[in-house]
Amino acid sequence: MAHQSGLNSLATIIKRLEAATSRLEDVALAAQHSSYTPISPTRSTEQIHDQLASQLGISDANATEAAVSAPAPPKEEISVAPAVKAYEDMIINGPLQEYIQKSHDAGDIIGEQAALVSKLCDAQRDFLQKAASCAKPSTQQDLLPHLAAVQAAIGAVNDFRATNDRKKEYRPFGNHFSAVCEGVNAWGWVAVEPTPAPFVGEMKDSAQFYTNRVIKEFKDSDPKQVAWARTFISLIEELQQYVKQYHTTGVTWNPKGINASQYKSEASSKGDVGSAPPPPPGPPPPPSTFHSAVAPTSAPAPRGPGAFLAQINQGTAVTSGLKKVDPNMQTHKNPNLRASSVVADKSGPPERPAKPSKLASQVQVQKKPAKTELDGTKWNIEYHENAQTITIEDTEINQTVHLFACKNTVIQIKGKVNAISMLNCHRTSILLDSVVSQLSVTSSPSFTAQILGLCPTLNVEKTDSGNVYLSKECLDTVEIVTSGVSSLNISIPTGEEGDFEEKPVPEQMKSVIRNGKLVTTIVEHSG
Repeated sequence: MAHQSGLNSLATIIKRLEAATSRLEDVALAAQHSSYTPISPTRSTEQIHDQLASQLGISDANATEAAVSAPAPPKEEISVAPAVKAYEDMIINGPLQEYIQKSHDAGDIIGEQAALVSKLCDAQRDFLQKAASCAKPSTQQDLLPHLAAVQAAIGAVNDFRATNDRKKEYRPFGNHFSAVCEGVNAWGWVAVEPTPAPFVGEMKDSAQFYTNRVIKEFKDSDPKQVAWARTFISLIEELQQYVKQYHTTGVTWNPKGINASQYKSEASSKGDVGSAPPPPPGPPPPPSTFHSAVAPTSAPAPRGPGAFLAQINQGTAVTSGLKKVDPNMQTHKNPNLRASSVVADKSGPPERPAKPSKLASQVQVQKKPAKTELDGTKWNIEYHENAQTITIEDTEINQTVHLFACKNTVIQIKGKVNAISMLNCHRTSILLDSVVSQLSVTSSPSFTAQILGLCPTLNVEKTDSGNVYLSKECLDTVEIVTSGVSSLNISIPTGEEGDFEEKPVPEQMKSVIRNGKLVTTIVEHSG
């Protein structure tokens, strides 16, 4: 029985093998009519991977390597205009990087402000790319929204200074921050027509006034600060060269380009790279600093040279946003309205408008008519502006001359007078023959004085940037007294006629204690 049972089992196994062989032959026959084996949706990812690898004739390791090394789909190339490429090469990839490096070397807080300057350059690069792709907006008002990013970047640099103005670590770098705040206005050239390059040069000169102070202060103590000052000026100089070469008469737009309002930047088209994250939920953001002619008057005033130039170019449209007041709303034509113009507060007495203080009314500057008159023995020359030459003749030795609130004016005083004083004048030049007592200059920046005869005393107080030309008669007689001045130069005549040698007046003093006494000496910088 046992032998019979074994035979039955063997017969059963043989039948199963035959059935399995028959099924395998059917599968092989079906594979000849198909290039792949259907993948069952119930199979695992690993099984599908193994099946695909076996059909492609590669091992698991080779399949993984092939997936990793497979070339990525080609990216769509974005054409860059030649002017934009030049901006990247001449500004962003060149002097800007050196300026950022020198800023970090000069100090952490200087490096923080340099990062804002870098963002300003990036914002202007994006604007130039837009200009190269779009047609120029038809009006200056339509141009303002496209300058918003550049203007905001300039404002951020100035706001950084205002935020850190009172910090202790800021104080040693006051001239640094003043130089940058003056210099970044050069990037407002995009709103200047038809000659933006000279505008950049003017902003460079404003910044250089403060970088010269940095160089003078740190020349012998900290070379890093000197290097910083020079790299910042080099950055603005390179910007001027770029503007002069690629945007001689203003920003170069594309006359065949699309409408600027339809332009999408590279960041917005990519959707991720360079785009700002979505704002968190909360109140709506404040309105843009740029405003249109119909914007409400409560909108914040625009800042920067771009917005200023755009506003003054509006002409009569600048008042189009004002609400018209009809006669029914005018109190001087409506007695009933005048009687009910004050609304009483139920919680207390009605509020009364605050009266301006006497001090405020006294310091308020009012433009007055220019005058030149002799009052007894005193000449009064006041409120002249942009006058070419004002000549005072028939003078006497007991007369005095007083100059007040003159601007961009040249004044010539002939003969010998007792004394001459200049107060609150700006960019005013004075040419005098001789004075008995003194020439006094107070709070008159950027003045120029030339003495042709004698002047015993020259007194300069609270004045920045002045030039005084002495005569040969003054060399051994004049006394120069200064207080609270900077950038004052005294030009001394040389042996040749008409030649002068410029000598800067020292601005720094050093005091030490010796034998219980305070000893003060002047610090002069050579070179």
